[in-house]
Amino acid sequence: MIATLPIYLGITKDYVGYGLVAAASPLFEMGTVFFIGAIVDRYGRKQILLFGLLIAGFFMFLLSVTKNLYVIFGINAAHGIAAGAILVASLALLTDYAPAERRGREMGAFDAFNMLGWVVGYAVGVLFLEFFKDALWSAFVVAGVMAVAGFVYSYINITEPEKGSYLFEKIHFRSILDVLKQRSIILLTLPWFIVFMLIGAAMTFLTVSTSQGIIMISPVVLATVILVGGLFLIITQIIYGRLSDKYGRLPIMFVGTIGFVGLMAIIGIGYVFSPTTSGEDIRGSITRFWPLLGLFGFMALAFGPSALSSLADETHQKKKGVTMAVYSVVISAGMFVGIPLIAAISDNYGGFGVLVFTIGCAIAMLCLMIGRYVDVKGKTRAVIS
Repeated sequence: MIATLPIYLGITKDYVGYGLVAAASPLFEMGTVFFIGAIVDRYGRKQILLFGLLIAGFFMFLLSVTKNLYVIFGINAAHGIAAGAILVASLALLTDYAPAERRGREMGAFDAFNMLGWVVGYAVGVLFLEFFKDALWSAFVVAGVMAVAGFVYSYINITEPEKGSYLFEKIHFRSILDVLKQRSIILLTLPWFIVFMLIGAAMTFLTVSTSQGIIMISPVVLATVILVGGLFLIITQIIYGRLSDKYGRLPIMFVGTIGFVGLMAIIGIGYVFSPTTSGEDIRGSITRFWPLLGLFGFMALAFGPSALSSLADETHQKKKGVTMAVYSVVISAGMFVGIPLIAAISDNYGGFGVLVFTIGCAIAMLCLMIGRYVDVKGKTRAVIS
């Protein structure tokens, strides 16, 4: 949807206006997900997961029959609610079943297929732009069918643990406050805000650049890149997850943080030293640092499985839904803020503004990880004493 929606609507400029429409999904996910998390902790995981998949499929079909921006804003809002239900319920289920000694590996597998969905979905959208540009509504029909298939698969295959030991008898607003007051939860989730703020903006505006012919790549080459990249993603995420099981979450998280900091710095430097503001020149300026981009990108992949495993480690037995709702909130907030914010910075301050912003994000992420290190060491000393 991210790849095809702006072209489906005929939007190739006015980035901020489109950004507000695109941001409806993360905005409504962010606004409802705590309530969803509380329902997951009260009534169970599977029902909420099925609800999210069914709503996602229905509104994806609806997207194929309208180009009205007001209606699409509402559809994106419904997608945000569905996304929150799917993410929170599936992560709570995974935390229920993944034992601590294998949690890194299981979270690594989850993170791999989660990111793979973004990558493959975006690639499929690009293929629709190539071969079905005059019938882009069909992309949303295919996506709706996939969501319904996910509903059927989940209904048949997914089971829940014994509910008595995992669920609250009543929904308490206090349980949300208790989770939000945990410093460890905040330090583990806020870095995701930075990551998804940049991911959301990059994917949205990459779509517009592609539609204007700035980025040219054949569908065959794209499919090959996606296949190889997907296999690499799955392997590295599982390996990093196993390493976090063996050597601890914190060291592997630091590797991932350094990777993200390096990527942000290189992208910002490439942007500001581009000879012009054209997409081709910006891409060339950034990709000339390809060895560093590859190294830092490989390191950044360590963050996901180790951070998600740490979050699961800190989760109370009966507050898994609410805790994963915090994770959902910060990534939704990142998407909501990042799309219009980076567009406005680029429009008003150009490459230098983007450079300052990316460096600021890198520093903030590093500070959060230092805070997590201090928090873990403080707890360790307290246990020893």
